Amino acid sequence: MAAIKKSSHKNATRSRMLIKTAFAELLNEKDINKITVTDIVDRANISRGTFYAHYLDVYDLYAAIQTNMIEAIDELLDELGTKNVILDPTEAMTRALTFLEKNKDYYRLFVTSSNGERLQSRIIGRLEDNFTAELKEMIPAEDFNDVMCYLAFILGGIQTVTVHWLENRLPVSAQTLAAHLSDAYTNVRPAIIKRLAEENAKRLLPNTENASEN
Repeated sequence: MAAIKKSSHKNATRSRMLIKTAFAELLNEKDINKITVTDIVDRANISRGTFYAHYLDVYDLYAAIQTNMIEAIDELLDELGTKNVILDPTEAMTRALTFLEKNKDYYRLFVTSSNGERLQSRIIGRLEDNFTAELKEMIPAEDFNDVMCYLAFILGGIQTVTVHWLENRLPVSAQTLAAHLSDAYTNVRPAIIKRLAEENAKRLLPNTENASEN
């Protein structure tokens, strides 16, 4: 029974990936309003029943894809801590880019599609919402507008560079790109963020004085 359930889950996962990949390819050929379920099932070489076992229609499929991406962002921020990501984004960037690299062609199709800019805007908007809420708790009110300008600038740059990378215009590994982006982030961060990052780093260092006494 367990083997049957495992096989069924594997088949369902494969079917969803076939559907999403076919949809991404079609988005590069025409607007979402002109894509039909028939287009998708023909491209994916599956039955209509298989499609409807997972999605209600084309728009439900697109909404599910966006939701999955947003949930992945939320999970990463929850795991690492939004404050920690703001102070040092290296780990978050490395994980996110490594994740994208595993299915680079698939994500490239969505980013370069007719709805690519809308999807990017939603992802950036989600990050801004999370960072804004955290920054309100982290920094004095008089520094808030300056930091938000920096945040908008850096997120826009990261977005552009990541899109170029997905399009294979930057032939480097996920780890290398993450390191470059983290360096850029660190070099232009406002003084208040730099100070908080340094204070946080000191708290994470072992207490060498106590260690030597012991």
